[in-house]
Amino acid sequence: MILAFKKTFFCCAFIGLSFCLTAFGLTTTADAQSIDRYDFTVKVPYKSRSYVGKPLAWDGSELMLLRRDGKISILPVKSTEDYDKVSDSFKPYSTSTVRSKLQKEFGSKYQVSVTRNFIVVHPPGDYQVWAMPFEKLYARFDAYFATRGLSPEEPEFPMVAIVLRTRGEFDKFLRAYHDYDSKILGYYSPRSNRIITYDQRRGSSHDQSWFFNADTIIHEATHQTAFNTGIHSRFAPVPRWISEGLAMLFEAPGVNNSMHYTRQRDRINRERLIDLKRYYQQDRVKGTISKMVASDQIFRSDPTRAYAISWGLTFYLSEKRPEDYLRFLRADGNRSNFAGYSAKERYRAFGREFGTEFSNLEARMERFIVGLNVPSQSR
Repeated sequence: MILAFKKTFFCCAFIGLSFCLTAFGLTTTADAQSIDRYDFTVKVPYKSRSYVGKPLAWDGSELMLLRRDGKISILPVKSTEDYDKVSDSFKPYSTSTVRSKLQKEFGSKYQVSVTRNFIVVHPPGDYQVWAMPFEKLYARFDAYFATRGLSPEEPEFPMVAIVLRTRGEFDKFLRAYHDYDSKILGYYSPRSNRIITYDQRRGSSHDQSWFFNADTIIHEATHQTAFNTGIHSRFAPVPRWISEGLAMLFEAPGVNNSMHYTRQRDRINRERLIDLKRYYQQDRVKGTISKMVASDQIFRSDPTRAYAISWGLTFYLSEKRPEDYLRFLRADGNRSNFAGYSAKERYRAFGREFGTEFSNLEARMERFIVGLNVPSQSR
């Protein structure tokens, strides 16, 4: 799914209920959980290749397989004769193995650097320049939640980030895996568990530090980290306003680098605040939050407004009701894999922490948002 909104564009292909049910035709939670309880490894031959990994879900005709490098594959499997069990346990590839595979995949024109939590494919150069910024973003993400009593889990797999040399190479990836859009600058795909972007300095006056402070990188790195540390579940449907709201929250320097930026104004996402203030002036916010809590439809019909309101709601809750917001995130991240998530269930989950008097919530949020000053562009 490709999402676009003012000036910055993202491709966020999330694994969730809609993906799983579409791929498998699953109609009940029990169907999906029948395999999710097990932790063994199988080998599935398909089109002259063998895919090795942990079964996640099966509907009698297709198998969702979590591979040892963290990728997800969907393969035709109709019976036990279509795969071989190779181990009673599941063990991800080592970092060195994933690094070697990536070097082979991308060749000598690229360097593959390793940090504690990331493996970064990048144009030749100092790994401190290309790879360490991803690790620093991870550390700030971890610190943000740990200091608030919600410690992220250790990632099961090394997180892979691909920084391609040119826009042309990036476009080939887009055309191969997504609907092409020339305005997309980068994306995170939960199915491959990779960030894909490119060196955006070419032909511009931006230096290296600009690249790693760009909203695109922070936004997608936040998605990747959240889905790999249990803040979001990679195998359960996450309401879009939650995942996008959190990623936009972290675009602000006062959130992703709070040691240096300590004021509330530093925690404001400037572009989203400008958008949201405009929607309040146009009276296009009233009644939207309840719809967004129940359904992701607005992200398809009016993505710019959806993103602005998602950020506004997330910022309001994180500033004014931080303990309730963290409990809400924790509960959402702990949902059962492949469990359904109806509109009624989404309402109920939201209401447990914030209540369902949406008119009162909207009024309080509007007073808060309208009272904020738009930060200056340079900080």
